[in-house]
Amino acid sequence: MNQPIQVSIRTAMSSDIDVLTDFNCRLAAETEDKPLDFHTVRSGVTRGLSVGDEVRYFVAERGETIVGQLMLTREWSDWRDGWIVWLQSVYVLAEYRGQGVFRQLLDHVRSSVHTDADVACLRLYVEEDNDAAKSTYNRLGFRDTGYDVMEIGPSQ
Repeated sequence: MNQPIQVSIRTAMSSDIDVLTDFNCRLAAETEDKPLDFHTVRSGVTRGLSVGDEVRYFVAERGETIVGQLMLTREWSDWRDGWIVWLQSVYVLAEYRGQGVFRQLLDHVRSSVHTDADVACLRLYVEEDNDAAKSTYNRLGFRDTGYDVMEIGPSQ
């Protein structure tokens, strides 16, 4: 890991939509070699910012530059009688990786959900071949849950 840098963490705003969209498109291209449609992602980010506590974006800034992001969503767990908070859309600009940006985003999020007694845990999913991300998440205390993620479309 490089020398940690100090960043400011704040809740994302509508003025951040284009950066969030760009970072999400970069994330899919870098981790899954998957091109995303910018306009679809922009619409998704815009809608996400408008739904309140169900979706929250945070950004890490170095000076005036946004260098990282993450999104939180929540899922009710009747097994745990509490919320599972999902970290999604985690992205740090390549030149800032390994410098503690994600750790600061994570620490901020953990502090913000720590006071909510209804939060059961924080979770994230990671692309199966993304060993660098897995290593980072393991180093920060995340563990494999033993679940595989599967999906089906609403019209299938």
